[in-house]
Amino acid sequence: MKIDVLIAGIGSAGFAAAYRLFALCPGVRAVLVDPNPGPGGTSVFGGVCCWEPGRSGYGVHFELARRLMDAGEGFVGKTTEFVSRDNRWAISSRCGDPYESTLRRFRVSPEDMRRFHFSPEGMSRTMGEMLGEAARGSECVPLFRSSLEAVTADGGRIVSVKIRTPDGVIDAEPGLVIDCIGGAAVAALAGETMAMGEEARGTYGEPSAPDTASLCMNGITQCFRITPCPAGEEPFRMPEEYADVDLGDWEEQMRRTDGPVACWNEDPRGGYIVNMLPTAPGGLLADTDFRDLERLCGARVYGWWRWLRDRCPSVRGYRIESLFPRLGLRENCRLVGQYVLREQDLLNGIPFCGADSVVAIADHPADIHGSGGRLTPTGVYGIPYPCLLPRHTDNLLVSGMSASFSHLAASSARLSRTMLELGEAAGVAAAVCVRQGILPGDVPVGLIRKEVRADEMLREILQNRPG
Repeated sequence: MKIDVLIAGIGSAGFAAAYRLFALCPGVRAVLVDPNPGPGGTSVFGGVCCWEPGRSGYGVHFELARRLMDAGEGFVGKTTEFVSRDNRWAISSRCGDPYESTLRRFRVSPEDMRRFHFSPEGMSRTMGEMLGEAARGSECVPLFRSSLEAVTADGGRIVSVKIRTPDGVIDAEPGLVIDCIGGAAVAALAGETMAMGEEARGTYGEPSAPDTASLCMNGITQCFRITPCPAGEEPFRMPEEYADVDLGDWEEQMRRTDGPVACWNEDPRGGYIVNMLPTAPGGLLADTDFRDLERLCGARVYGWWRWLRDRCPSVRGYRIESLFPRLGLRENCRLVGQYVLREQDLLNGIPFCGADSVVAIADHPADIHGSGGRLTPTGVYGIPYPCLLPRHTDNLLVSGMSASFSHLAASSARLSRTMLELGEAAGVAAAVCVRQGILPGDVPVGLIRKEVRADEMLREILQNRPG
């Protein structure tokens, strides 16, 4: 199968890349590959279905939000209950503020922050509809429930990708690949240099980095949906599939520490979607069988819910309706690309890494969950295009959480709307490549910046900058 573009991973970044590619390059031949049954990635199948407050560009998130709100599948929310010593969860509930109120974070008080809630099912459906509309006139082959088996690279280019589908194996020969899948799987299989865990201070000179590197990673969350208990439902019990999981002294640790903090986000379809912060240390990803990790996280969710019901009678009116099918991974393997976004970029703001190369903006704090966790405020900072460019593979773009970030920078840049922005930049670059017959490293950054309206973003930021 000879194609123009292969996009691996159709989560936030992959969806935005595909949407921009189809919109700008009618007639393009593209294959979309994802292990899930539909688009949406962690936002949908991991239950991370709330866009945190923060700066963002003028991109596709506006259209997604508009359609979700029109369909009753999304709304703006605010914190109505804050975490305290006696209350170990925060609740974010519906409010009547406009969507634009969610696009502020830097120097905004917690009471004034707004976030965007959406139903996972509604998001996946909306993404699918928008991709279908954008791809009219193009050759789009969506391969869901599919995985990458092998990548063949030769002479600094990817020449073929082997894809395992429910119906068999497909060998694709792409002119260009956009890697948005967890762990930058295409880049890793192509032999690119990858990073995992936290870097030592000497690697990039980051002031908050440790003296020595480690496999410590941002915490893992198993999100779940709670709904009101039906009348007469039997008391809580641990599901059989988790009954034999050894929790060790984890429940005793909860009793000693008042338990983990959790975010309860009101679900447009009823009840709440709960994000326990975190369910397991991120470092387990490096040395634990993934199925065992999933079972451990599921057992910990039910163990925490049992503990919470015993401690707080007010939650007994709810039950766990379901766990989301994918773990919420805040971090995985990352590309070491032509530019590595670092803590200094976050702290010093847009001009530090060169405003002329910025294709996305953000202002979320550096946010580490788990052992040694911390929340470090940042300014409004930019992500440059070279963060998407590998060092050795000429026809590859890497977008999403596995782009070229340090551990500390990834803890901020990982949010969904930032991933949408980076995906759009990759999709624009790919469209330029197909139209002009060039490679990603040869794309004039000004063309990408024009499409994503980067100069307008920067002007607005500089005009409103305090002082």
